Amino acid sequence: MDVSSYKRPLRTLSYARRLKHMRPGVKGMKFRGKSVKVLLEKDGRTLKILSAPPNLIAEIKAADTFKIDDGRLQPVIRKPFRKPTPAAKPVTAKIIPPAPKPEQPVEPAPKPAPKPVKEPAKVTTTLTEADRKKAMLVPVPDKGIIPTPYIDWGDIPEHCKVTDIAYMDYSSPTAPKGMLPELREMFKRSRRYQNTAPVNVLIQGWKGSGKSELIKAFAEDTGLPYWGVMGQEGIRAEELLGHKELVADGQGGTRSVWIDGLIPKAVRAGGILHFDEPNVIEPAILMRLDELMDNKRQLNMEDYNGEVIKAHPDLFIIFSMNPPTFEGVKPLPPPILSRLTKKYPLNYPPQEVEMAILKYKMNLSDSEFKVPAPAHGGTPTGKFAKDIVEFMKVVDGLRQEQDISYTPSMRETQGFVQDLREGDDFTTAFNRNVRNLYWGDEAAKIDQALFGARRTTR
Repeated sequence: MDVSSYKRPLRTLSYARRLKHMRPGVKGMKFRGKSVKVLLEKDGRTLKILSAPPNLIAEIKAADTFKIDDGRLQPVIRKPFRKPTPAAKPVTAKIIPPAPKPEQPVEPAPKPAPKPVKEPAKVTTTLTEADRKKAMLVPVPDKGIIPTPYIDWGDIPEHCKVTDIAYMDYSSPTAPKGMLPELREMFKRSRRYQNTAPVNVLIQGWKGSGKSELIKAFAEDTGLPYWGVMGQEGIRAEELLGHKELVADGQGGTRSVWIDGLIPKAVRAGGILHFDEPNVIEPAILMRLDELMDNKRQLNMEDYNGEVIKAHPDLFIIFSMNPPTFEGVKPLPPPILSRLTKKYPLNYPPQEVEMAILKYKMNLSDSEFKVPAPAHGGTPTGKFAKDIVEFMKVVDGLRQEQDISYTPSMRETQGFVQDLREGDDFTTAFNRNVRNLYWGDEAAKIDQALFGARRTTR
């Protein structure tokens, strides 16, 4: 909308922080049930009231400031607003007020209460500055558990201690030594340079390509605590950041206490903070991570509980999500994307690696499925070998298709093997796990892919 048609704004308001749940631009809002036009500048902190009904202009100008609440302007006025009264007609008679009675002396008006001074936010940290500098210099070994002398393991919940993860690392163009050594190197750099250029990682890959398993395997390999945030529609800030609860005060009443959410817990304690599918989380919540991911390394909770939490020096932030070409994927806010300083693609593993993972996860015996060592070459053997190889060839072909509605992942392969072990034949297991997902022209493509795979394996 062209704002040049407005000669000048009725009010210009400046806020200390960016307005949440509002995007820059001209929009309509409600004031006293009437529509007004406002303009939020690109900085997100300057709000201009452009126009309003004539009978509300005086009240808008009289307000000290405005709060923004669900599309409504809420005035903040220290003195109640009164409509101007018409001036009284002049009188010629001189009015002499009666003298006050001696027994009822006029008391002086009370002095106005002093304006409350806002307390500065409380900056909290679990370590001294000297300890923080020492933590940044702790060496990170190339293999094995990473020493974390400044993590208080008494504060780490059991569910953050990851074990028994089935992930097989492999080399790729972006990680020649494998992703586990690559993440270890990035953690080393993040620990060392966090006050100047902290490292935050983004891993993008197709569903079922092993993104979450990779990050959990990294936690197990290094012994770091794992804090997982699963992005989902409708997740609220209170669930991730924290909330207040009423508890008994021991004297028959109640008092309000603050309960940390998962993100503040991780920021205080240290370890891997993994955001899985973060693009599903509301941008206003993600923007809370803005200062945490830059060299300030702090979580600003001032408007929640008055705190600014300094991040633990061993906090390592990793995002994982489907690639931008995946249907339904929303982009991350540009400020957050720019702070993800290291970015990696994660494709499906090579077929021999996927077979080895399948054997491990499904606990297949050698008589059921034996995968030859890569150095020896050869083909898999065992009771289910031919069916599994045929199935994986079909799936691999479908993964190359760009115009089908659903791409099978390793989960479908595991379901297929499960059905074979329960006595189902190839066709029944294949239809149940793959073909029944598709209709019409897509189903014909599946049949064609299956025919091609069978022709090369039989």
